[in-house]
Amino acid sequence: MEKKVNIWKILKNDKKLTKVLVFPAQETVVDPYEKNKSLSMGQYLTIEALVRDVSVSALTWKYYGQMPIGSKEIICQKKYKTTMLASDKIQIGTDEYKVRKDDSKGFAILERMDYIVIIVELKIDG
Repeated sequence: MEKKVNIWKILKNDKKLTKVLVFPAQETVVDPYEKNKSLSMGQYLTIEALVRDVSVSALTWKYYGQMPIGSKEIICQKKYKTTMLASDKIQIGTDEYKVRKDDSKGFAILERMDYIVIIVELKIDG
């Protein structure tokens, strides 16, 4: 009989998981002729995930487009996929991030057998 290893339990015992605040948002069309949209933020949800920095070299060749330095990879359980798809803002510590979207409004989510990897980019005020 094959024994399964619970990687999330190991990461939690080693204190490698970080609390991530996920703010889901709903987009509604205010004016259908001018395509104006309004964004209403919901109450945040707290998830535990493995957070890693994305290196500068990975930003240039691995992820297309311009991503600000300071972007992160969030590795979390697959059960949080719909929560991440509905999110507009993600807070890790005091820094605010947004989910990386490509030109077709798709999310930069890499799905594996037991987990998902989400690329979040640093929100720059301006």
